[in-house]
This record gives sequence, C-alpha cells and structure tokens, in this order.
Amino acid sequence: MARRAKTEPLLRPFGGSGRLRGRGSDDNWFPVEFLTYHDDHGRLRSFAYVRKEDGADIPDGHYFFEDELGERTFRWWKWKGKWQFGWRYRGD
Repeated sequence: MARRAKTEPLLRPFGGSGRLRGRGSDDNWFPVEFLTYHDDHGRLRSFAYVRKEDGADIPDGHYFFEDELGERTFRWWKWKGKWQFGWRYRGD
C-alpha cells in the first residue's frame, strides 16, 4: 500500500519595502526591506528576512510594520533573531 504525499499549500515569495517602529515607544519609523512567503490566499506564512535598508541590525523586540503606501499596519516580533507574526508568536 502506498502512502499519499502530504499536500501542503504552495508558498509564494513576496519581497518589498516598508517602515518599522518599535511598539509602545515614540521611536521614529525607519525603512526596511523584507522577503516573506504567502499561501495561495495571500496570508503571510513565514519570513525569509527583514532588514534595515542601510544594513544595520534590528534588535529583538515588538514592532509595528507599515506598508510602503502607509495604508496597512501589522504587528511583527523579532525573538531570538527570528521574525514572527500574529498567532505564530512564541515568547519562549
């Protein structure tokens, strides 16, 4: 008897730019570029990278991300060097 292959949604890369600001602070917004992976329905599934446009490191913490048009804001977290979002956030 043969096993069926596990069918997982195809993830599509999406690169772009936007702005980040520390959550709960009066920090200034700073420009970032990113590469994320989305499912067929356009939902964010994972991060490849998020980095400042000038190449400087972004420390661990909670951030607000705003898209390049300034129309949508999301909460992103960096914990132990890995980017997380929404329900995938793990505080360990």
